[in-house]
Amino acid sequence: MKFLDRLKLRRFMKVAAVAAVSGTLLFGGNNVADAATEDEGMAAFREAYMGQLEPTRMIDQDLSLISTNFHLDIDSKGQVTADGVMSMGGNLSWTYTNLQKNYSTNSTIPFFIEQRGNEMTLYVQRRGKWSKMLLPGLPSGIVTIWKSSEIDMLRENLDAVKKVELLKDTPDMRIMNVTLDGNKIADLLEKNSQASFAGLSGDKLAEEKEMLNRWLTAIRANDITFAWTVNKPSWTTITAAFDLTNIMQAYARFVLDESAAGRVVLTDEERDLLDAMGYYSELRSYTTYISPTKDKLVVLPPDLSKAPQNDNSLDDIFYEMTTVVKK
Repeated sequence: MKFLDRLKLRRFMKVAAVAAVSGTLLFGGNNVADAATEDEGMAAFREAYMGQLEPTRMIDQDLSLISTNFHLDIDSKGQVTADGVMSMGGNLSWTYTNLQKNYSTNSTIPFFIEQRGNEMTLYVQRRGKWSKMLLPGLPSGIVTIWKSSEIDMLRENLDAVKKVELLKDTPDMRIMNVTLDGNKIADLLEKNSQASFAGLSGDKLAEEKEMLNRWLTAIRANDITFAWTVNKPSWTTITAAFDLTNIMQAYARFVLDESAAGRVVLTDEERDLLDAMGYYSELRSYTTYISPTKDKLVVLPPDLSKAPQNDNSLDDIFYEMTTVVKK
């Protein structure tokens, strides 16, 4: 079996979906007792984190992946409603330049992501038709953390915060640099991803768990740092900026190391793509708060659930990505 058939890297939107929801980490809260002893930064973070009590939480999520010959932007809105349903919708903008043949392509691809219970589904529109694919594993685990409201889970989330540097604190806003412990975040994601595997078995289950374990290995190797600015009167997020480059690079390099050790077999195209992701690419996300008024809510088209399943609907993008680096 070819490597990409096992890893599903060729279904690139599954990888993009991990990043698309990544900025939702640790943006929810509920009332919980303050810790007895905390430094100034941690106390400031706890107060802001626990202050976000709206039954419907909504964000604007922007993602940018820049590599040598391609540029991916995801512009989306995401929300969690009082019934625990997560919805995200927006556009994936793709630009590719082939220097050898001197041409460029540009695509704008509408998409939705929805999680109900433990099942997360991606819907993508190509050539006017919608198709869907399931997203078990890491994306589901990230959103489960965002949706959390149980006291025990919130305490676990806070325990994953390694360090907080309080940069500015005024009556109107609070600015913090937050460092999340890579090992603890990976433990949380591994725990909260397991329920999404229900119903999978055999090769399918092994493939999805393999992909999760590769991402977890990358996360364990890197703490996650983000800059968080909150509005103090409402305790809502003004901006949160994540630099996820180190995690993406660690993921790609880990697979390349496995190839060098003979544990996986890569084609030249697959190796070129992983080389670009591991050494020449940047991955960043930006999150801002949206007041969840009725006219701004993410509403999925009513017939979207009838879309056929098609895990290959983005193969043309994958093909272009594999031509990025030529040796």
